[in-house]
Amino acid sequence: MRFFLAISAVALGSLAALSTSESSRINGRTLDGDEITCDLPPAEHLANIGSRVDGRGMCVMSSIEMAARWQGLTSMRGLRDWCARQPGGAYPAKVDRQIREFCEAHGVPVPPYVQYEGPAVDPLLDLCDQTGRIACVTYGDSPRYGRAIAHMVCCVRYGPRYGVVLDNNFPGVDSYEWMTRAELRRRVVHPTGHGWVFVWLAPPPPPPPCNTPSSPN
Repeated sequence: MRFFLAISAVALGSLAALSTSESSRINGRTLDGDEITCDLPPAEHLANIGSRVDGRGMCVMSSIEMAARWQGLTSMRGLRDWCARQPGGAYPAKVDRQIREFCEAHGVPVPPYVQYEGPAVDPLLDLCDQTGRIACVTYGDSPRYGRAIAHMVCCVRYGPRYGVVLDNNFPGVDSYEWMTRAELRRRVVHPTGHGWVFVWLAPPPPPPPCNTPSSPN
């Protein structure tokens, strides 16, 4: 199946106050004692833009560059804006080509990554959550849009209870969209049975330091 994701980077500020729905809730980093796995600093969030060629959205490369920032791939900074000089929208083969061309143009090696297409997204999303990596995933609907969409977002939590996304149309620390794990999977996998997941294989950042009690002598 060939994906072509290009949701418009329209002004959606009027929906930013959405707080709850039957299927998801807009919140910050924590909810009901759970917390996001990949806490990308707000300064590193990217807002979706339109291609400078045809205006089609750059949600795929916005998500992919945010994941690269989380995993310390500094050589990938500027990837989204560089790709925006071409027509917008994306699918796996186009992503392969654009990443290769970007790296060639900047004289850097292509960092390892994996793309998966199909219905069995759970093992890869579970592994990303367990290892602290951001998964970039297809996203088929949300109460924020009120309709079916062709979009890609960053999955920053895929736990036993909750799935959480960082949507490049709604960047910001208080704008994470929380839902049940099953609901997120439903949004990632198209009714035809196909989902698309992109993951950089670079390691995640180390956990923050913390004080531990001293051992008795």
